[in-house]
Amino acid sequence: MKKSVILMSITLLFILSLVLSPPNTQADHVIKAKRHTDAVSMMGQTQPAKDEEVMTWLAKDKMRRDEGDTTMLVRFDTKKIYMINHSDKTYSEMDLPIDLDQAMPPEAKQMMDSMNMTSTVTDTGEAKTINNWNCKKYLVEIAVSMMGMSMPITMHIWTSEDLGVDADLYKKFYAETLSLNPMFKEFIEEFKKMDGYPVRTEFSMKMMGAEQKQWEEVASVEKKDAPAGTYDLAQGYTKTEFNPFKQQR
Repeated sequence: MKKSVILMSITLLFILSLVLSPPNTQADHVIKAKRHTDAVSMMGQTQPAKDEEVMTWLAKDKMRRDEGDTTMLVRFDTKKIYMINHSDKTYSEMDLPIDLDQAMPPEAKQMMDSMNMTSTVTDTGEAKTINNWNCKKYLVEIAVSMMGMSMPITMHIWTSEDLGVDADLYKKFYAETLSLNPMFKEFIEEFKKMDGYPVRTEFSMKMMGAEQKQWEEVASVEKKDAPAGTYDLAQGYTKTEFNPFKQQR
């Protein structure tokens, strides 16, 4: 009898320790990246060059991406996605899975209906090491035309399977964020075919005689518990109507 009580106590203590101290495999990934955007002049206005940090938190059913003054929250547990603007303390939200036709205001839908898009992804066979990760290169070509205006997009994406991040999980989240931008509608399924996690992305889009260029490169990957509130909507923000043509890439 005494042995049974002791064994039961040990078992309960073991179970309690698992609950109170979850194993490290349950920790989230935080991916820090650097982004550079070249200066560009268009329609008499000049946008200066910009350097910023991008941080992505990735959990089993949640993702947070911070870039500049904006935050993207993807919550598969609540089937919601939030686009947050910290500069004016506003946010918009959509249900998952995303249905742009239902969510967009009429003027945005009219613009999207006038868009024609095609996309191709090519495995170039090239390989190199970036920040100690073995990477392979993909060439992405997206042809976008809208109201008689052509906007060709080219991306060179270096991916790696060495980061320790669940690439399939990341693709599941990122596909939803791509769904918010009509210009990437045809690219989503092609994106899923790429192996590994994007380590470096070089982006170029030509529009109205100008070229917008940007690159983003992962600097570090760490596995740790996310601070409380990481995946929550900030208090005191005002809800606004979603418009994909006002969202950043």
